[in-house]
Order: sequence, then C-alpha cells, then structure tokens
Amino acid sequence: MATNNEDQSEWYTVICRTCTYTLPVRYQDIVPIGQGAFGAVIRATDRTTGRYVAIKKLLHPFQTKTHAKRSYRELKVLIDLNHPNGQIVQLYDVFTPDQDRENFETLYFVFNYIPYTMNQVIKRQLPVSDGHIKQIIYSILCGLKYIHSAGILHRDLKPDNVGIDKDSNVTILDFGLARTLSDGIQTGYAATRWWRAPEVYVNWEHYDEKLDMWSIGCMMAELIVLKPIFRGIDYIDQLNKIFDIIGTPSLETLHELCSPSTYGYISRLEPKPKQNFNQLFGFKYDVTGETIISGVSPQGVDLLDRLLSFDPRLRPTAEEAL
Repeated sequence: MATNNEDQSEWYTVICRTCTYTLPVRYQDIVPIGQGAFGAVIRATDRTTGRYVAIKKLLHPFQTKTHAKRSYRELKVLIDLNHPNGQIVQLYDVFTPDQDRENFETLYFVFNYIPYTMNQVIKRQLPVSDGHIKQIIYSILCGLKYIHSAGILHRDLKPDNVGIDKDSNVTILDFGLARTLSDGIQTGYAATRWWRAPEVYVNWEHYDEKLDMWSIGCMMAELIVLKPIFRGIDYIDQLNKIFDIIGTPSLETLHELCSPSTYGYISRLEPKPKQNFNQLFGFKYDVTGETIISGVSPQGVDLLDRLLSFDPRLRPTAEEAL
C-alpha cells in the first residue's frame, strides 16, 4: 500500500448517484459500482498508473463507537492481509480529504478493480460446468485458507463479495464485517441471511471459521442451481428452509450447539428428513456412477454435503476442503 502525497494535494468533489465523493484529482472517470449499509463503491481511472481502481467510501465511519470500531477493524484486516495473494482484494491506498483530527469524518479505501462478481455470473442463468464450479470453489478456498491462517473470519461471504475476471480468476472482496478470532465474544450480525451459517441463529455468541465454510457451501449450491437455496424471509423461516434440505438435527446435536431458548423451539418442530442432493439437484451419472451426464462429480456432491453440515464441527476447514 502506498500513498502519493504529491498527487493527492488537489481534490475535487463529484456526486455519483446519491453519494458525494471528494477525491484526489488523480482519480477520474467515475462509474458507480454499488452501495451497501456501510459503504459506497465506485470505479475510477487512476491517472498516475492508467489502470482502473475501485474506491470505497465508508459511510459514517466514526458516527458511533460501533462504527469507529468497525472502520478500524476493516482497515486493520485489509492491512494484515495485504500481500500479492491473487484470491484476496488488494488495498492500494487509504485517504481522507479532511484536514485535521477534529474534522476527521470521512475515509476512503482504494483497491484493485475486479470487473465482475459471482452474482453477475449467476444472474446470466447459463449453466456452469462442473469444471468451472471446481475452479471457482477451489480459488475461494485458497483465499479463505490464507484468511483463516491469519486468524481472521470473513463473515460475509456471498456471490456479491466474490469477484471474477474474464479468465475466471477469483478475488474475495469486502472485509467490512471481518473479525479476528481474538476479538472474543462474537456478534449476531454475521453474513447476509441467505448465506449465514445456522450456528449464528442458534447460539450467536459461539462460532468460528466454520461459519465461512457454510457460506462457501451455499455459494457452491447456487452455482449449480443458479439461485440461492436457502431463501428465508426472517431468521425463523431461514432455519426452516435449511432444515427442509439438510434435515432436522438430532436432539443430542441441538443440545450441544443451541442456546436453551433455541433448543426449546427447534426440538418442538416436526422432524424433517435430509434430502438426497443427487435427487434434489437432478444430478445424473453413467452406469459406473462416476462419469457426469449432468450436475457435478460425486466428489463435488460429497464436499457440498460436508460444507452444509448443520454441526460446524463436521464441516471441513478450508485446508481440508482443498
């Protein structure tokens, strides 16, 4: 990461959609990319290097103590992970147009630009081959192995946060919700609902890196069927959507993993059987059971089955999945 103070001595202000940006003059030709609860992202041309960059403006980064902690945590994680790993977004620069500490209210991050996301690939609604699915999931796992080895949880893996270029190279994006395992007590705001691991619902104070592995399982299934497979409208409905496919856990597992109130609720539900993924997704093989007619390989089905285990202790680590 490098900052060129000379190039950032002059600034200009531009409005892009509903967000106002104050940028160094080196960043021109602004194009909106997206906006979420915590940040707005644009593409710009870096006139110094001639390449595209993605610029994220943190929204209200210091409005409250919680916002300030989140901003600091995201920056620290990005710096800790900032090395030439092709699967992780690279932080090029950090800047603010504010001139003194008393008026320090805005913060921008500059990243390498990734032209597409997995969500855009899925939205095309074109079948993704077994080989392509393998390549994408393998690349995500490589990046996640490095992230987890640094003691960091991403906590928001979903198709919108996985970048893909024209050569199908994968980049893990958006560390706005990332935390380190050393942070202690976790929070219930982890991952977007459809990709959120069940342990966040049943006992949100206790989860680990296996939370990210569940999200990878959800994305792998989504690459197969071209839509999210657990589309709950609230957290109760989300749990029921999960049980519809992976079955209701045993009372013993529930007792070990759930808070008392959640255990009481789930234990009263009518038990649901686990679905066969081959039948659910319509996978077909030749008479040997090994050659794919449609769908993914038996090895891929086995990995998906383990990634979508209700019990996080049964999910593989990123290293094991590789």
